[in-house]
Formats: sequence, C-alpha cells, structure tokens
Amino acid sequence: MAVNIGDEKQVIADYWKQQEFTFDAVRQDADEVSAAFGVKVYPTNFVIDGDGKIVYGAVGWNEDAIRKALADTQ
Repeated sequence: MAVNIGDEKQVIADYWKQQEFTFDAVRQDADEVSAAFGVKVYPTNFVIDGDGKIVYGAVGWNEDAIRKALADTQ
C-alpha cells in the first residue's frame, strides 16, 4: 500500500493508472500515518512483513532493493 499526502484523490488515481502499479494507494488528510512511521522526507518507503515488522525502510525510490525486500518476506 502507498500512502500519499498532499495530492488530490484524482491525481493519485491517474498517476497509479499511468504507472500500472498493482498495489493500492490511499490519501492521508493530515500526517497521522507519516508521523507514526517517523517520515520526514518524501518519498520514504517501507516493506512490512506479515508479522507487522519493518523489514526495509529508506528515503527515495530504490526499486531493486524494494523488490528484494518483498521477495525476502515471502
């Protein structure tokens, strides 16, 4: 799941469709989710395993590292 802050719902939906992402995106109205994870810079990415443990976290987009973290959780 991706959590967005600041963009309108339609902007998010259009971008998700254009990029052909296969996971959901939600919009937070304030920064509750970001604050809970200590996010200070965007984008910040986390991979969370089935037990709720953060197994990957980094600022910026590193697709190879994210894919590896996802594969390692399966």
